[in-house]
Amino acid sequence: MIGSQPAGHQEPAPEQRSGRLSVAALRSAIPGRMWGGKGCGAPCDYCRVLVSPDEIEYEVEARLEAETLMLHFHPRCYDAWRTSRDPPPGEEPAPGK
Repeated sequence: MIGSQPAGHQEPAPEQRSGRLSVAALRSAIPGRMWGGKGCGAPCDYCRVLVSPDEIEYEVEARLEAETLMLHFHPRCYDAWRTSRDPPPGEEPAPGK
């Protein structure tokens, strides 16, 4: 995981989305940076259950087509997503696929 950004570091914010991602879209999202911490109350993008403030949440900045999105996961859901997602061209599929 990557820590917080240095003070004054400005990058474009990930796009805010209003709806759920489809299973196909979630599988094709390409992960980038990742942070972990207390849940923010957002629904997990894998299981759709809210990640409460007393749970650990992983936030993943991911690319989907031309957009950058912030994905929210429970740790176990993040692991399941990583093993079930479609590999980028040239990358080997996850074991068991």
